[in-house]
Amino acid sequence: MNRPRLEVERAVSFIQAHLGDPFAVAQVAQAAGMSEFHLHREFHQAIGESVGRFVTRKRLETAALRLACEPSTTVTTIALEVGYSSSANFAKAFKIHFGISPKEVRAPSGQVPGGISRLLQQYEHAFIPAQLFSVPFTDEQGRRREAEHWQQCLRFERSNGFHFTCLASPNGYEPEALAETWDQLVDRCRQLDICDAEVDAWGIAHDSPDLTAPSFRRYHACVLGRTARVLPPPLFAKTVLAGRFAVFLYQGAVDGVAAAYRSIYSCWFPESSLVPGDYLAMDHYVTDAPRDGQIEMEMWFRVE
Repeated sequence: MNRPRLEVERAVSFIQAHLGDPFAVAQVAQAAGMSEFHLHREFHQAIGESVGRFVTRKRLETAALRLACEPSTTVTTIALEVGYSSSANFAKAFKIHFGISPKEVRAPSGQVPGGISRLLQQYEHAFIPAQLFSVPFTDEQGRRREAEHWQQCLRFERSNGFHFTCLASPNGYEPEALAETWDQLVDRCRQLDICDAEVDAWGIAHDSPDLTAPSFRRYHACVLGRTARVLPPPLFAKTVLAGRFAVFLYQGAVDGVAAAYRSIYSCWFPESSLVPGDYLAMDHYVTDAPRDGQIEMEMWFRVE
Protein backbone atom coordinates (compact mmCIF):
# COMPACT_ATOMS: atom_id res chain seq x y z
CA MET A 1 0.00 0.00 0.00
CA ASN A 2 1.30 3.47 -0.88
CA ARG A 3 1.26 6.27 1.64
CA PRO A 4 -2.15 7.99 1.37
CA ARG A 5 -2.17 11.57 0.22
CA LEU A 6 -3.46 14.27 2.54
CA GLU A 7 -6.89 14.45 0.89
CA VAL A 8 -7.45 10.73 1.44
CA GLU A 9 -6.50 11.09 5.10
CA ARG A 10 -9.09 13.86 5.37
CA ALA A 11 -11.68 11.56 3.80
CA VAL A 12 -10.86 8.75 6.23
CA SER A 13 -11.00 11.13 9.21
CA PHE A 14 -14.44 12.36 8.11
CA ILE A 15 -15.74 8.81 7.72
CA GLN A 16 -14.46 7.68 11.11
CA ALA A 17 -15.94 10.75 12.80
CA HIS A 18 -19.36 10.12 11.22
CA LEU A 19 -19.68 6.33 11.25
CA GLY A 20 -23.00 6.58 13.06
CA ASP A 21 -24.44 9.19 10.71
CA PRO A 22 -26.00 8.83 7.28
CA PHE A 23 -23.79 10.58 4.74
CA ALA A 24 -23.21 10.58 1.01
CA VAL A 25 -19.94 10.16 -0.86
CA ALA A 26 -20.34 13.77 -1.97
CA GLN A 27 -19.97 14.88 1.66
CA VAL A 28 -16.82 12.79 2.04
CA ALA A 29 -15.41 14.32 -1.14
CA GLN A 30 -16.22 17.82 0.09
CA ALA A 31 -14.49 17.17 3.42
CA ALA A 32 -11.46 15.85 1.54
CA GLY A 33 -11.37 18.78 -0.87
CA MET A 34 -11.71 16.55 -3.94
CA SER A 35 -14.23 15.79 -6.63
CA GLU A 36 -16.17 12.55 -6.24
CA PHE A 37 -14.41 11.11 -9.29
CA HIS A 38 -10.95 11.82 -7.91
CA LEU A 39 -11.96 10.67 -4.42
CA HIS A 40 -13.02 7.25 -5.71
CA ARG A 41 -9.81 6.85 -7.70
CA GLU A 42 -7.37 8.14 -5.08
CA PHE A 43 -9.13 6.41 -2.18
CA HIS A 44 -9.01 2.99 -3.80
CA GLN A 45 -5.38 3.45 -4.81
CA ALA A 46 -4.33 4.55 -1.31
CA ILE A 47 -6.53 2.37 0.91
CA GLY A 48 -7.01 -0.64 -1.34
CA GLU A 49 -10.80 -0.69 -1.34
CA SER A 50 -13.71 1.50 -2.39
CA VAL A 51 -15.16 4.22 -0.17
CA GLY A 52 -18.38 2.24 0.30
CA ARG A 53 -16.62 -0.98 1.27
CA PHE A 54 -14.35 0.90 3.68
CA VAL A 55 -17.36 2.51 5.39
CA THR A 56 -19.13 -0.84 5.77
CA ARG A 57 -16.01 -2.57 7.08
CA LYS A 58 -15.25 0.13 9.65
CA ARG A 59 -18.85 0.17 10.88
CA LEU A 60 -18.88 -3.58 11.37
CA GLU A 61 -15.41 -3.74 12.93
CA THR A 62 -16.33 -0.97 15.39
CA ALA A 63 -19.53 -2.83 16.21
CA ALA A 64 -17.60 -6.06 16.87
CA LEU A 65 -15.29 -4.27 19.32
CA ARG A 66 -18.24 -2.65 21.07
CA LEU A 67 -20.04 -5.97 21.37
CA ALA A 68 -17.00 -7.40 23.11
CA CYS A 69 -16.12 -4.60 25.52
CA GLU A 70 -19.54 -3.03 26.19
CA PRO A 71 -21.54 -6.01 27.47
CA SER A 72 -24.25 -3.79 28.96
CA THR A 73 -24.94 -2.00 25.66
CA THR A 74 -27.70 -3.65 23.64
CA VAL A 75 -27.18 -4.96 20.13
CA THR A 76 -29.86 -2.56 18.90
CA THR A 77 -28.10 0.45 20.42
CA ILE A 78 -24.78 -0.54 18.86
CA ALA A 79 -26.49 -1.15 15.50
CA LEU A 80 -28.02 2.32 15.45
CA GLU A 81 -24.87 4.04 16.70
CA VAL A 82 -22.69 2.55 13.96
CA GLY A 83 -25.05 3.72 11.24
CA TYR A 84 -27.61 0.95 10.65
CA SER A 85 -31.31 1.73 10.44
CA SER A 86 -32.38 -1.36 12.41
CA SER A 87 -30.95 -4.25 14.38
CA ALA A 88 -32.24 -6.64 11.70
CA ASN A 89 -30.29 -4.91 8.91
CA PHE A 90 -27.25 -4.77 11.13
CA ALA A 91 -27.45 -8.46 12.09
CA LYS A 92 -27.74 -9.47 8.43
CA ALA A 93 -24.71 -7.38 7.39
CA PHE A 94 -22.72 -8.58 10.40
CA LYS A 95 -23.46 -12.26 9.65
CA ILE A 96 -22.44 -11.85 6.01
CA HIS A 97 -19.18 -10.10 6.93
CA PHE A 98 -18.06 -12.10 9.96
CA GLY A 99 -19.92 -15.40 9.53
CA ILE A 100 -21.68 -15.22 12.92
CA SER A 101 -24.46 -13.18 14.49
CA PRO A 102 -23.75 -10.19 16.76
CA LYS A 103 -25.05 -12.13 19.77
CA GLU A 104 -22.56 -14.93 19.12
CA VAL A 105 -19.69 -12.48 19.64
CA ARG A 106 -20.73 -12.32 23.30
CA ALA A 107 -20.73 -16.11 23.65
CA PRO A 108 -17.65 -17.11 21.65
CA SER A 109 -16.83 -20.76 21.12
CA GLY A 110 -13.19 -20.21 20.21
CA GLN A 111 -13.74 -21.73 16.79
CA VAL A 112 -13.64 -20.22 13.32
CA PRO A 113 -17.25 -19.67 12.17
CA GLY A 114 -18.52 -22.55 10.06
CA GLY A 115 -19.87 -20.43 7.20
CA ILE A 116 -17.63 -18.74 4.65
CA SER A 117 -17.90 -15.08 5.55
CA ARG A 118 -17.16 -12.10 3.34
CA LEU A 119 -14.24 -11.35 5.64
CA LEU A 120 -12.62 -14.66 4.73
CA GLN A 121 -13.57 -14.51 1.05
CA GLN A 122 -12.47 -10.94 0.35
CA TYR A 123 -9.76 -10.31 2.92
CA GLU A 124 -8.39 -13.83 3.55
CA HIS A 125 -8.61 -13.16 7.27
CA ALA A 126 -10.61 -15.46 9.54
CA PHE A 127 -12.57 -14.00 12.46
CA ILE A 128 -12.35 -15.91 15.74
CA PRO A 129 -14.58 -14.06 18.26
CA ALA A 130 -12.77 -15.49 21.29
CA GLN A 131 -9.66 -13.59 20.21
CA LEU A 132 -11.37 -10.32 21.14
CA PHE A 133 -11.23 -11.36 24.80
CA SER A 134 -8.15 -11.48 27.01
CA VAL A 135 -9.61 -14.28 29.16
CA PRO A 136 -12.46 -16.69 28.39
CA PHE A 137 -15.75 -14.84 28.29
CA THR A 138 -17.16 -16.91 31.17
CA ASP A 139 -14.11 -16.43 33.44
CA GLU A 140 -15.36 -13.60 35.65
CA GLN A 141 -12.56 -13.98 38.20
CA GLY A 142 -9.93 -13.84 35.49
CA ARG A 143 -11.52 -10.72 34.04
CA ARG A 144 -11.48 -9.04 37.45
CA ARG A 145 -7.82 -9.93 38.00
CA GLU A 146 -6.90 -8.41 34.64
CA ALA A 147 -8.96 -5.31 35.44
CA GLU A 148 -7.28 -4.93 38.83
CA HIS A 149 -3.84 -5.16 37.21
CA TRP A 150 -4.64 -2.32 34.81
CA GLN A 151 -6.22 -0.28 37.59
CA GLN A 152 -2.78 -0.17 39.24
CA CYS A 153 -1.26 1.24 36.03
CA LEU A 154 -3.91 3.92 35.50
CA ARG A 155 -4.14 7.67 35.67
CA PHE A 156 -6.61 10.09 34.06
CA GLU A 157 -5.76 13.11 31.93
CA ARG A 158 -7.76 15.87 30.28
CA SER A 159 -6.65 17.30 26.96
CA ASN A 160 -7.75 20.25 24.87
CA GLY A 161 -6.81 18.23 21.81
CA PHE A 162 -3.66 16.95 20.16
CA HIS A 163 -2.18 18.48 17.04
CA PHE A 164 0.22 16.09 15.38
CA THR A 165 2.55 16.02 12.41
CA CYS A 166 2.20 12.54 10.97
CA LEU A 167 3.54 10.07 8.45
CA ALA A 168 1.59 6.96 7.44
CA SER A 169 3.27 3.58 7.42
CA PRO A 170 3.20 2.14 3.89
CA ASN A 171 2.66 -1.41 5.20
CA GLY A 172 0.54 -1.14 8.32
CA TYR A 173 2.04 -2.71 11.43
CA GLU A 174 4.87 -4.53 9.64
CA PRO A 175 7.98 -3.94 11.83
CA GLU A 176 10.39 -2.93 9.06
CA ALA A 177 7.85 -0.48 7.64
CA LEU A 178 7.29 1.02 11.10
CA ALA A 179 11.02 1.51 11.67
CA GLU A 180 11.45 3.15 8.26
CA THR A 181 8.41 5.39 8.82
CA TRP A 182 9.70 6.60 12.18
CA ASP A 183 13.17 7.32 10.82
CA GLN A 184 11.72 9.36 7.96
CA LEU A 185 9.28 11.23 10.20
CA VAL A 186 11.89 12.28 12.73
CA ASP A 187 14.35 13.36 10.02
CA ARG A 188 11.72 15.43 8.21
CA CYS A 189 10.39 17.04 11.42
CA ARG A 190 13.88 18.08 12.49
CA GLN A 191 14.51 19.56 9.05
CA LEU A 192 11.31 21.60 9.42
CA ASP A 193 12.09 22.55 13.06
CA ILE A 194 8.88 20.87 14.21
CA CYS A 195 10.61 18.96 16.99
CA ASP A 196 13.74 19.26 19.10
CA ALA A 197 16.37 16.63 19.75
CA GLU A 198 13.91 15.10 22.22
CA VAL A 199 10.99 13.87 20.14
CA ASP A 200 7.51 13.69 21.71
CA ALA A 201 6.56 10.56 19.78
CA TRP A 202 3.08 9.06 19.46
CA GLY A 203 1.70 6.21 17.40
CA ILE A 204 -1.89 5.84 16.25
CA ALA A 205 -3.14 2.39 15.20
CA HIS A 206 -6.48 2.58 13.41
CA ASP A 207 -7.37 -1.10 13.24
CA SER A 208 -7.57 -4.20 15.43
CA PRO A 209 -5.30 -7.05 14.31
CA ASP A 210 -8.05 -9.41 15.51
CA LEU A 211 -10.50 -7.95 12.98
CA THR A 212 -8.61 -6.33 10.13
CA ALA A 213 -6.58 -8.14 7.49
CA PRO A 214 -2.89 -7.14 7.49
CA SER A 215 -3.05 -5.32 4.14
CA PHE A 216 -5.73 -2.93 5.47
CA ARG A 217 -4.19 -2.04 8.84
CA ARG A 218 -3.29 1.64 9.09
CA TYR A 219 -0.66 3.16 11.38
CA HIS A 220 0.40 6.78 11.77
CA ALA A 221 3.70 7.77 13.32
CA CYS A 222 3.17 11.17 14.94
CA VAL A 223 5.16 13.95 16.54
CA LEU A 224 3.60 16.41 18.96
CA GLY A 225 5.27 19.81 18.75
CA ARG A 226 5.58 22.99 16.75
CA THR A 227 3.53 22.75 13.61
CA ALA A 228 4.83 24.11 10.34
CA ARG A 229 2.48 26.42 8.46
CA VAL A 230 2.49 24.09 5.45
CA LEU A 231 3.51 20.45 5.72
CA PRO A 232 5.15 19.11 2.58
CA PRO A 233 3.91 15.68 1.44
CA PRO A 234 4.02 12.95 2.53
CA LEU A 235 3.70 14.62 5.96
CA PHE A 236 0.22 15.63 7.06
CA ALA A 237 -1.42 17.25 10.06
CA LYS A 238 -3.79 15.30 12.28
CA THR A 239 -5.96 16.50 15.16
CA VAL A 240 -7.23 14.22 17.90
CA LEU A 241 -10.30 15.61 19.63
CA ALA A 242 -10.27 17.00 23.14
CA GLY A 243 -11.56 14.91 25.99
CA ARG A 244 -10.84 12.90 29.09
CA PHE A 245 -8.38 10.04 28.72
CA ALA A 246 -7.61 6.90 30.68
CA VAL A 247 -3.84 6.44 30.47
CA PHE A 248 -2.24 3.07 31.21
CA LEU A 249 1.50 2.49 31.60
CA TYR A 250 2.75 -0.53 29.69
CA GLN A 251 6.21 -2.00 30.29
CA GLY A 252 6.88 -5.23 28.48
CA ALA A 253 7.50 -7.01 25.23
CA VAL A 254 6.75 -5.24 21.96
CA ASP A 255 4.85 -8.26 20.74
CA GLY A 256 2.64 -8.09 23.84
CA VAL A 257 1.15 -4.67 23.04
CA ALA A 258 -1.82 -6.05 21.08
CA ALA A 259 -2.67 -8.41 23.96
CA ALA A 260 -2.48 -5.49 26.40
CA TYR A 261 -4.99 -3.50 24.36
CA ARG A 262 -7.23 -6.57 24.17
CA SER A 263 -7.04 -6.97 27.95
CA ILE A 264 -7.94 -3.34 28.64
CA TYR A 265 -10.85 -3.38 26.21
CA SER A 266 -12.29 -6.75 27.26
CA CYS A 267 -11.48 -6.72 31.00
CA TRP A 268 -10.88 -3.23 32.39
CA PHE A 269 -13.64 -1.41 30.51
CA PRO A 270 -16.43 -3.91 31.35
CA GLU A 271 -15.41 -3.77 35.01
CA SER A 272 -15.28 0.03 35.03
CA SER A 273 -18.00 2.66 34.84
CA LEU A 274 -16.66 3.98 31.54
CA VAL A 275 -16.82 3.16 27.84
CA PRO A 276 -14.34 4.11 25.10
CA GLY A 277 -15.08 7.42 23.43
CA ASP A 278 -13.74 5.86 20.25
CA TYR A 279 -11.56 2.91 19.29
CA LEU A 280 -8.48 4.84 18.28
CA ALA A 281 -5.39 3.21 19.78
CA MET A 282 -2.94 5.93 20.85
CA ASP A 283 0.55 5.04 22.06
CA HIS A 284 2.77 7.62 23.76
CA TYR A 285 6.34 6.38 23.70
CA VAL A 286 8.07 7.04 27.01
CA THR A 287 11.39 5.65 25.83
CA ASP A 288 13.01 6.53 22.52
CA ALA A 289 12.73 3.12 20.87
CA PRO A 290 12.27 -0.54 21.83
CA ARG A 291 15.36 -2.15 23.30
CA ASP A 292 15.93 -5.90 23.16
CA GLY A 293 12.31 -6.39 22.23
CA GLN A 294 11.07 -4.43 25.28
CA ILE A 295 9.21 -1.13 25.35
CA GLU A 296 7.89 1.38 27.87
CA MET A 297 4.89 3.37 26.70
CA GLU A 298 1.57 4.87 27.68
CA MET A 299 -1.71 3.69 26.18
CA TRP A 300 -4.26 6.50 25.86
CA PHE A 301 -8.02 5.84 25.61
CA ARG A 302 -10.57 8.60 25.24
CA VAL A 303 -13.36 7.73 27.69
CA GLU A 304 -16.98 8.65 28.30
